[in-house]
Amino acid sequence: MSAAAVAVQPVRVQYAWTHRMGAFQTMTLEEETWETLEEETWEKLAPDFRDVFRLTFPGSFTKSWYMKSYSTVYEFCVGVKDPGARAKLYGRIAQFVRQHLTEVFQADMQSRRGNDLLTQYCRKWEKFNVSAEVVHGICNYLNRHFVWRKIEDGEQDIYPIYVVCLKEWRDGGVAAVQDQVLRAVADVINADRDGYPTSSLTVHTVVGYLVDLGLSLNFSAQGGTPSSHSAKKKEENPNQGLQVYQKYLEAPFLADTCVYYDNESRDLLANDSVANYVAKVQSRLKEEEDRCMKYLHASTCNKLIKTVEDVMITQQMVRLRAEFMIYLAGEKVEDLKAMYALISRVPQCMDELYNAVQTHIRQKGLVALAKNPMAMREDPQLYVEAILEVYDQCDPLITKSFRGEKEFRTAFDKGFHEFVNDNAITQPARTSKKSSEHFARYWDAMLKKGAKRLPELDLENTFTRFMTAFKHIEDKDVFQCYYQQCLCQRLISNLSGSNDAEASMITKLKAVAGWEYVLKLQRMFQDITLSTEINNTFKSHDSYGRNDWKFEFHVQVLASGAWPLNPGSMGLQPPVELERPLTVFKEFYTNTYNHRKLTWVYPNSRCEIATNCYKVKHFFMASATQAAIILQFNDRDIITYGEIRDAVSGNMSPPDESLFKQILVLLLKSHLLMINDENEKVDEKDITSNDLEIKLNLNFKPKTVRVNLNQQIRAEQKQNEDTANKGIEDDRTATIQAAIVRTMKMRKEMRHQALIGETLDQLSRLFKPNVAAVKKNIETLIEKEYIKRSEEERDLYTYVA
Repeated sequence: MSAAAVAVQPVRVQYAWTHRMGAFQTMTLEEETWETLEEETWEKLAPDFRDVFRLTFPGSFTKSWYMKSYSTVYEFCVGVKDPGARAKLYGRIAQFVRQHLTEVFQADMQSRRGNDLLTQYCRKWEKFNVSAEVVHGICNYLNRHFVWRKIEDGEQDIYPIYVVCLKEWRDGGVAAVQDQVLRAVADVINADRDGYPTSSLTVHTVVGYLVDLGLSLNFSAQGGTPSSHSAKKKEENPNQGLQVYQKYLEAPFLADTCVYYDNESRDLLANDSVANYVAKVQSRLKEEEDRCMKYLHASTCNKLIKTVEDVMITQQMVRLRAEFMIYLAGEKVEDLKAMYALISRVPQCMDELYNAVQTHIRQKGLVALAKNPMAMREDPQLYVEAILEVYDQCDPLITKSFRGEKEFRTAFDKGFHEFVNDNAITQPARTSKKSSEHFARYWDAMLKKGAKRLPELDLENTFTRFMTAFKHIEDKDVFQCYYQQCLCQRLISNLSGSNDAEASMITKLKAVAGWEYVLKLQRMFQDITLSTEINNTFKSHDSYGRNDWKFEFHVQVLASGAWPLNPGSMGLQPPVELERPLTVFKEFYTNTYNHRKLTWVYPNSRCEIATNCYKVKHFFMASATQAAIILQFNDRDIITYGEIRDAVSGNMSPPDESLFKQILVLLLKSHLLMINDENEKVDEKDITSNDLEIKLNLNFKPKTVRVNLNQQIRAEQKQNEDTANKGIEDDRTATIQAAIVRTMKMRKEMRHQALIGETLDQLSRLFKPNVAAVKKNIETLIEKEYIKRSEEERDLYTYVA
């Protein structure tokens, strides 16, 4: 389909705007003669108007002809005082234009179609616009002394003559052939959409004339003159005066576009893959942007694109979402990227994708952790590696497919959070604390000596991956407690593989959880450094030099508030070999640091014992209690249980004796000591009498030179877990109360629900608090008189300074 250029050129008419009053004779008529004069005036004007609108006057058009018509209107307006006479002439002009459009324009346009219709439409508008300007000039006096006075008096539906002509063209010209013009415009653009060669000139001209019509209507109705103002007004505001274009062309064209692309969408999805459909829609949207600038007004571009998006994306979201889920399950990065690029054009459809990503992450994590739950409950490294593997697999979906968009990252975080805290490992315990504990023990294994050493770059990457997972555990205070315990053992036993790695871990925890979170951890490192300095000072001290000790003696002085250490209730009588060094160090420390009290923590002390009773010299790594037991066999090979117990600790409570028996059983199970035979199986139940003889196994043949006897026993493990759990609950109580007091101190006065809400929000970064616990601590603080409840309003609290 092709469109021909409009050949006709607008006719410019020059006419006089003023006249010399002395050139006319003014006469005042009696009131009963105005109707006759009005008839006579119209009989004179009608032929001139007919010539003007048919543009048959150019050859005979002269200034005298124009002034004759102008004078006819002037004399009538001046001579007739009755406003009704002027109104009747005004109405005759409007009726004449309307009739002209019906008889001439509409009759000619009814038979035209396609490009011919658009071409003729443009020509007739150009002629009509020129004619309207001429008639407006002729009726200038009527405009000034009738129309504008009526407008100033507030009368509605009265306009200058030029606007009257334009309104009649709009209603009798544009509206009358609207369907034909729309069909012709749509045919041209649809042919372009289908790939046929077209010309945009005629369509663009029609659009321009409709916009000019709206501009002229606006400007002239506000008092402007029918001069060449359109270009100036369009330059000032390109989107002004679009109401005619939008009503008669844009709106129906957009509706036609909906039908076109609805049919195309159905056809494409029925006969092609969704991946090709996505590519086709992207191509179509780019084409429509170019096509709009080529054929239509620039203001239509956004509406046209939104229409295509609505039809080809929003209305097809059921099919697109189903395919998106398939891509997501297969982690097809490029297909997801293309799908996201398309659907992101329609923000209201994105929630479905966010929810799909969140569900996918959660399900993938749950499946990964359900593969071998029994092993993962016992092996923190297996558990955490499974979580990090999910992170490694899913993170590229966010960064590559979705360009790391914030909302997708949020969906990723939500899904990750859900499966990390509620999975096959945490569900049996009915608490998410198990996840936090495993995270802490994972890093204990990673940072210990003997662990597989990672290159620095890989270790840093592991830190980053871990911290991403760490952000999502709910009970960060549980992680803090277990990590502190593990760090305590690594530092005391000198088991840290790298101080730099330890420091890096603390730095990253500080960045995620805040400086208060790592305060005790940093203090623990400081204590180790200070202990080294104290030992160096002690070794150079005179009292240390005068003692001829045949073994290395090292003391770690640790601050009681920073270290998770428990001296235990079972006392220990140090072996004779250690009594003098302990006494000397205590004297040295007391004299050096006044007002400080030392408490020996025997459960965490250790000894290294060298043997001289075997063919091969062995070294035993033992706890302080085990060392006290073993050293008794320096003088004898057989000792009764009662003698061993009394020498180690004296009077014991039943729980302490049970613990002591378990420590002794460890030595029996290692076959260093025995009751009857080294191969017999023993348990603490076998130790039934104080007279039971315990023998040193002189045939003890361990596989290694260095033998670690210091294995944790069940009682100690349970005691540590109970201590940790009690410490966590105590810390949570203190943290909740501190958050309540801090909030009330700032707010001074708060409602019950507001206080609970703000407290929960503050605590969420550390753990997921229980609402009942918050309420309980509010009552506790009321009893302690930190806050008080209003007598008049029971849900209102006031801070007590």
